[in-house]
Amino acid sequence: MLRQRLLRQLSILRLWLIPGMRVKRYVSVAVIGTLFLMIGVILGVLWILQERREVLSTPLEQVLVSNSWHIWGGWISLLTVFAGLGLSITAVARLNRSLLSNWFPRPKEAAYVLSQRLSLAKGPKIVAIGGGTGLSNLLRGLRNFSSNLTAVVTVSDDGGSSGRLRSAFNMPAPGDISDCLAALSDNESELSRLLEYRFLRGNELKGHTFGNLFITTLTEVEGDFGQAIRTLNALLNLTGAVYPATPEAVSLHAEKVSGTHVVGESNMRLVEGAVKKLSIEPAHPPPTPEVLNAIIDADLIVLGPGSLFTSTLPPLLVPAIRRAMQGTHASILYVCNIMTEAGETNGFNAFDHVQAIYNHLGRYPDKVIINGTPVDEARLMRYQKENAEVVNYDQAAFEALGIELLPLPLLGSGPHAQHDSLTLANWISDLAKRSPVSASRKELVTA
Repeated sequence: MLRQRLLRQLSILRLWLIPGMRVKRYVSVAVIGTLFLMIGVILGVLWILQERREVLSTPLEQVLVSNSWHIWGGWISLLTVFAGLGLSITAVARLNRSLLSNWFPRPKEAAYVLSQRLSLAKGPKIVAIGGGTGLSNLLRGLRNFSSNLTAVVTVSDDGGSSGRLRSAFNMPAPGDISDCLAALSDNESELSRLLEYRFLRGNELKGHTFGNLFITTLTEVEGDFGQAIRTLNALLNLTGAVYPATPEAVSLHAEKVSGTHVVGESNMRLVEGAVKKLSIEPAHPPPTPEVLNAIIDADLIVLGPGSLFTSTLPPLLVPAIRRAMQGTHASILYVCNIMTEAGETNGFNAFDHVQAIYNHLGRYPDKVIINGTPVDEARLMRYQKENAEVVNYDQAAFEALGIELLPLPLLGSGPHAQHDSLTLANWISDLAKRSPVSASRKELVTA
């Protein structure tokens, strides 16, 4: 037990000295300061003794010429250096722990927390666009690789709790934003449990989630939906940031392949058949400024995973966001869904998804990730009941346009055919680090 505690303590001390922690310089200053203090004390003593300096010099000279010093002097000097260095590091670490004790619930883990945050702060700049469970699951994985994350969330949901609040307060839908805030929080499990709590009684509260009510309350206090979300970003301890695509309420209008016109996201799947064209009303809502800045500064922009026509495409219909996406130097990556969705992408293959992005964005994605792991029979049977099937792909169609297709083993566990968030995030983080924008930024830093 004592040995384990000692090893753990040494491990914590080692963390304080890793590159980027900005502790080594202060340890060096502390050591140099101690040396100056010692020299000053010795000079002061010699000045006080004046003519009686031999009181100190004679015993010291006897030690330095002795046989014992000849044998052990080097080891004693080395041990003294390491002891002084260890005391300096320990003192700095304890000082940091003491200063941080009012901010960290477990100050002994301050080195681990600071080391992780500094490492994540060096991660690639990734913008993830979408909504629903697809975006929140992706963010849950990406937060392990970078804190330079910006989630751009659709606000067109008009069903359930979000729809009721949207209608009553004339505000954008808060539901998907609430999920993304929880996904990027350092206290995700506790915050998720709180934000996702749905009231089961009370005539006015029944059916609402606390997260939706919280965002609505902040919107009323701030007088603006966008400012309310900025306040939440500041209040919550997020590994990244979450913003709505637009601070205005927008409605989805869809034209089906059959020619039927559908108004409202909640009605999309009530009408059979795939969507041909999507639009928003009003047609020219203002963008959230932070979203445009994030797109301009990004290493990689990720579309999906999530419902193509109700999560991924709506933010791209905001004109200013569409223009920023068309002009960005960052690579655009589309994460294709594993299964089709009834009422949205019936009969779509992977290239049909990409073509829909081009039709609404005016630009093809540079890379497309698609799941390469076969879906088991049990899940296939379950999805057949929902009139959904596996999204197939043809490599040649992508090669003809110069789009890089990446079939990867991404199928997660569980009853649904969803991506494994950590595996997907690992691939995306690696692609972002190798992007041309990220590489040029590193060259500027090292130059």
